[in-house]
Amino acid sequence: MARSLRVEYPGARYHLMCRGNQSRDIFQSQSDVDLFLKTLGEVCERNQMVVHAWCLMSNHYHLLAETPTGNLVDAMKWFQGTFTQRYNARHKLWGHLFQGRYKAKVIDDSNTGYFRTVGDYIHLNPADAGLVKQGQLSDYPWSSYPLYLAAPSARPDWLVAGDMLSACDIPKDIPKGRQAYAARMALRQQEVAALKQGCADAREWAQMERGWLHGDEAFRKRMIACLEESDPDSLRHVADREQKRDLGEAAALAVLERCLMHFGIAHEELPGLPKSDPRKMLMAGLLRYHFPVQAEWVSKMLAMGHFTTVSRAMRFYDDPGGKWSRAKQQILKFIG
Repeated sequence: MARSLRVEYPGARYHLMCRGNQSRDIFQSQSDVDLFLKTLGEVCERNQMVVHAWCLMSNHYHLLAETPTGNLVDAMKWFQGTFTQRYNARHKLWGHLFQGRYKAKVIDDSNTGYFRTVGDYIHLNPADAGLVKQGQLSDYPWSSYPLYLAAPSARPDWLVAGDMLSACDIPKDIPKGRQAYAARMALRQQEVAALKQGCADAREWAQMERGWLHGDEAFRKRMIACLEESDPDSLRHVADREQKRDLGEAAALAVLERCLMHFGIAHEELPGLPKSDPRKMLMAGLLRYHFPVQAEWVSKMLAMGHFTTVSRAMRFYDDPGGKWSRAKQQILKFIG
């Protein structure tokens, strides 16, 4: 299974999720749910983690969690391991409870819209699965949503509702504010039902559990830099397809900048050069040969038209006896 590199930094927020082994049911009764929440409370105290939202379905869970001290890996290792041991002891089972590693999508901390959307997705999971009637989201008990509608004194200390309410432009956690949140979620429930019928944003909603982050392009670049700083050889170690693509494109882009400097070509000059300009062909072959990037991406970066030109560039670059073999050695030496 492709393994994602973990992004950790103080204050990071994550959409955490994991399914039962072979998609089998985990939560068979209220006792299983209580055990999960008890263990969750313990890891929050042990690792100073906070939870903004949670939802348990029969065969998987969703958490919107924050690590003020940047210790996700240690916290989740203890949490899933401890819960598995306790669950197996209760049910007289052994072996794996969860289906591989948990998924951790880091959430953009510069735009509350992503945080709010993840909260919506988690709280609306039962509605999305057809487990609640229209407008009766609070009837689903295995979720933090009913607790959002209750007074703060009725919530566990580790569940923080205020940040989500603020993200929804609800300034105070008072009865009127909680009523406003309930009205908003009822509206969102209707919108999600419409999305499933093929509205424009349906694809975005369907992608909520895919990828490795919730955020814009600037945030993606920050997280790539974070991975590279924590592991200089991150591109060699990552196996997750989307992370490898993003890290590969970032590394290839840095090399492209040096190639352009070597040839004295500005970015804005690229569209004006012939698509099969030998310098373009050499750069395209180099990028495609040494980095895990798609031909379409290389073609776009170098303004080479159809991606098949990049395929020809690979043959151009890999010709040991070609007239540009010396130039190839020079540029490789220049970029290091």
